Amino acid sequence: MNTLRFPSRRSVLKMGAASALAAPALIASAAAGTETTIDPATLSDRQRTPLGLYMTPLEAYTALRHAPDIMFVDVRDPIEISFVGHPEGVDKIIPLGIVTHQIEPDSGQYRTVNNPNIVAEFDALLTSRGKTRDDAIIVTCRSGARSALASRRLIRAGYKNVWNLVEGFEGDKDANGVRSVNGWRNAGLPWGYRLEPGVAWVRPG
Repeated sequence: MNTLRFPSRRSVLKMGAASALAAPALIASAAAGTETTIDPATLSDRQRTPLGLYMTPLEAYTALRHAPDIMFVDVRDPIEISFVGHPEGVDKIIPLGIVTHQIEPDSGQYRTVNNPNIVAEFDALLTSRGKTRDDAIIVTCRSGARSALASRRLIRAGYKNVWNLVEGFEGDKDANGVRSVNGWRNAGLPWGYRLEPGVAWVRPG
């Protein structure tokens, strides 16, 4: 089991894959930690990462309240975020893929192209905050698949402390195809549409 410890409210939270994630909503003290509710065996292959570090939205929200210096990054396309909203407290939008104006013939959906600069953009964010690839980062998307993909890319690049928010912002679909099952927004956690200064993604160059 994975645990995130909170030595103090201003802690940098250095932890490794063998440490355990806290769900401190269950505890009163910021100095303690509990175990995550996530059983990795219940996750789909699309949500898993090599480090095996996962959070639910409530666990992520509580961790960020106890240690707001943890990096929190949304890897969805910026236009998607503009229309759907985003979790409160996101440090940066760094898209895994960027939607184009071209249509995929098979799916009938707008084509998405990979962001080739994603690792460099994460590196730049860390540098701007005085952090390294060993520091904790929580990555989110719509439902935990794109954030897992982004996490794998970061891990391959040498990141040691990447946590996948497995339910994402919108969560999973119900029997009617509506994303109402879980996720940050469905948990009633703070969210909105307004982006604070410096959070929005800007295309390089």
